[in-house]
Amino acid sequence: MRAWSAMIAVILAAVAWASPAPALAAGSYQVSACNFAPEAANNSWTWATSDPAVPPHYAEHDNCPYRLGGSGGKEDQEGGLSTTDALGLSSGATPGTSAGWTFTAPAGTTITGLTYERYIGHSLDPRNSWSPALRADGAIVAGETCEDSLQNGETCSVGGPPGTGGEPARITALSAHELSLGIVCQAPSGDECVTGATEHAVWATMYGATVTLSDPTPPTLSTPSGALWGPGEAGGFHKGTESVAVSAEDAGGGVASIVLSADGHPMETYTAPCNFTFAQPCPSSTGTQTLSLPTTQLSDGKHTLTLVATDAAGNESTVASEEVTVDNSPPAAPVGLAATPTQTGGSTFTVTWSDPQGQLAPVTGALYQVCPITGSGSCTAPAAAPAAGPATVTVPGAGSWSIAVWLSNAAGNASPANAAHTNVVVPPSSSGNSGAGHTATAPTPKVHVSETLRGRELVVHVTGPTSGRVRVGFIGRLKGRIVASGAKTVVLKHGRLTVTFRLGPRTAVHALIRVSARLDHQAVVTSTLHRRKPRPKPTR
Repeated sequence: MRAWSAMIAVILAAVAWASPAPALAAGSYQVSACNFAPEAANNSWTWATSDPAVPPHYAEHDNCPYRLGGSGGKEDQEGGLSTTDALGLSSGATPGTSAGWTFTAPAGTTITGLTYERYIGHSLDPRNSWSPALRADGAIVAGETCEDSLQNGETCSVGGPPGTGGEPARITALSAHELSLGIVCQAPSGDECVTGATEHAVWATMYGATVTLSDPTPPTLSTPSGALWGPGEAGGFHKGTESVAVSAEDAGGGVASIVLSADGHPMETYTAPCNFTFAQPCPSSTGTQTLSLPTTQLSDGKHTLTLVATDAAGNESTVASEEVTVDNSPPAAPVGLAATPTQTGGSTFTVTWSDPQGQLAPVTGALYQVCPITGSGSCTAPAAAPAAGPATVTVPGAGSWSIAVWLSNAAGNASPANAAHTNVVVPPSSSGNSGAGHTATAPTPKVHVSETLRGRELVVHVTGPTSGRVRVGFIGRLKGRIVASGAKTVVLKHGRLTVTFRLGPRTAVHALIRVSARLDHQAVVTSTLHRRKPRPKPTR
């Protein structure tokens, strides 16, 4: 066996034909094994022999990761992925028989390069019948023969066993479907290759390898389906969270991912389980995958959705594209809301309005609700009305009422937060009268109400009989909308009481404020606050 120091010239020769590591070309991927792979795994090189002898004339070893052993002895020969000849008791290996480790490219891909560390050789073989070498599609790769003038054998190391300081070799410009590292008997016909244990030996060992493969074919996408893809299920619009189902296939390195994007921005990604220690690192088919999109992350309006599948080599599929219209917002408030009594003094009103312009989804309906402005009572349940009105609304009875109207659209969006409001007053004589013509005599009010404004404090004064329960309230309006309200029930003693309400700054300064009071079940009396204009400062 040749000493390691004698191999330096061979290592330098190997480096001379090994080119620098090229950048990974588009449409390419790499598969690593043994000491070049994570966790020193081997899932891509397989051992095989063509020798029919029993027992076979060859032995295989999968000792990954390789750990530094002796200087050219069996520990080096059988480290990593290795093949050695085995002692044949009855006969040697016949010409043409072989054994070794093979990497086979998946269909549709081509091996274009290799980075590796290996140790091959044979000793005490005077006829040079053994050929240990790296082969591409059966032919020895240029620079991989160990031609030597020594009769007894030849030994080549590329990179040396890991830990010896050698640099890996790199082979580029390959175009092969299969790589193999092994030994072949090339004895003349009728002769044989001697197999032995110590005196006659041949070996081929791969300590680590990274194979570069070209995969020019992009993956294919199935036809997408689901609520997100195609006409929206909400009246032709898309809202809330919707999904699309799709699958992808790739015959080369497999499918790595599927990305759903909106207007070019990735929204959700399916990532396939890929392992680049396998010749086909990613699955050939993803099966049906469901990708979801919360449309609330998009503005209302038109958007372009795309689906793109990417394979292990970075090839992208033809883009699947769909234009959708998103609408997650309710219509704006009705315009010009007004209520007209159907009969003077009655409690039934004709409510009219106009639909706002510039809505994305068409307005398809309206809802209205009646709420008391002051005093006790609760709001009525929302009721439906035509999109552009009018609506016939009957309030529960005498008193002050607020009628709210809001709109719904073709996408099914509606919100009372976007309501318009109008106020109506039904006099006591019409309590329970829907305009049918009957009247009722209202009791004479027994209280009097007045108010003053002290900064942000609204002070309400009530006078009346010597005793009774009085409901005192106020409502503040700004530009026709109710901005503040409040009510308190107090006991009137000795014919006089005062109630104070705390107002917000805007209400105190700008709002139209109306106060009301009602003694027990008597009629409501009201008063409107009149602010005093500040006196001008005298000029000197």
